Amino acid sequence: MLSTVVSEKGQVVIPVAVRRQAGLSGGDRLTVTYEAGTREIRLRRPETIDEMADRFTAWLKPGMPPLEDVSGFYETREARL
Repeated sequence: MLSTVVSEKGQVVIPVAVRRQAGLSGGDRLTVTYEAGTREIRLRRPETIDEMADRFTAWLKPGMPPLEDVSGFYETREARL
């Protein structure tokens, strides 16, 4: 397990091994959440547009007509569930 220290300014250095595994580099944005019950702080990379498109596309089947709007996506998904 790796550890780090919170600076007086509230900054935290992510160890290089973790940054490499996560593919993080300077300037990358992360979301930060805190779970009070477990006292857990989580850093997460926001989903990219391509990752989001892949996730939505996974719900569609080949040969389906293109969706005209987001509500069409949810209607199609609910029909399959």
